[in-house]
Amino acid sequence: MMSDMVTHWASFEDCRRLAQLDDAIDPLFKEMLAAQADAGRLGTIVTGGNTWMPPLTAKLRDRHEAGNWTGADARNLALVLGCLIHQACDFAMKPLLSRTSGHDWNKMQADMASGAAAKESQSVTQEISAYYDAEVFRQVYLAGSAEPLNRFFLTEVSAQGAEFERFVRATFQRALLSSHTLKPDMDNFEAWVANLFAKVQPLYLDVDLWVRVYNHPDPAKIAAYGVRTDFYDPSDPSILAARALQAGTIVDPGLHAQVFGKRAFRCAYGEVLQVGLDYLRNATRYWRHEAPVLASPNDVHQKAALEKAG
Repeated sequence: MMSDMVTHWASFEDCRRLAQLDDAIDPLFKEMLAAQADAGRLGTIVTGGNTWMPPLTAKLRDRHEAGNWTGADARNLALVLGCLIHQACDFAMKPLLSRTSGHDWNKMQADMASGAAAKESQSVTQEISAYYDAEVFRQVYLAGSAEPLNRFFLTEVSAQGAEFERFVRATFQRALLSSHTLKPDMDNFEAWVANLFAKVQPLYLDVDLWVRVYNHPDPAKIAAYGVRTDFYDPSDPSILAARALQAGTIVDPGLHAQVFGKRAFRCAYGEVLQVGLDYLRNATRYWRHEAPVLASPNDVHQKAALEKAG
């Protein structure tokens, strides 16, 4: 389970809005971002993009050029585009979360997954993530008025509501009961079972914390965590343009120049949107055989390695 799921989804929604105004992004990408949004959202929560995106994108490009394009290919391209935004979100958010929490983001995620994280440091890291996610839920998803989320997503539930949530979880378990066994690869069982366990991520996030933070935010923590300054500054040019597009209004020429000419940003979420657009442009160049690699580093170390490789 990854943190900042709402922020990853929100940055995808805003990048696909802004991409429609970007002449440097391939028209097919714009079409897939609009028509295959569900697949794109899935891509924003799939890890390991630097491993699986390049070979998949190359195969999709070959099929498209050969005229063998299918519905599955359209879905898979959207998955790639969503994961590009995931990479961009990680690139901007990891440093902010590390600075604000005082704990290295990568190490903290690994420690939480393994159960090795200290309770105090894990708590503050999750709380910061919850405050950031709550803010984009308010701003990007309009407190649940914008699809695909709704007002129940972070709402407080009554005792009856909690019972209903238990019922919903039970329905998933009942569905598993109907199949009740897994069919392994009998000829390569060890590799199959290793792969199976590698895909099971521990559910270590406290969902109730997200609900509490959204419904009962602490003004002092909003300030301390830089929620409306370092993370989501409403005056950021990219954010202003995204909110205008969401509201169905025109992005004026001056703001357009700030976003697509100067590529300006004032906060981490604005940086996410700018890096996301850059990664879609990089993918466009790769798609058109104008770049040798699909470049989408998700941290500064990967970026430095790519730059060193030339």
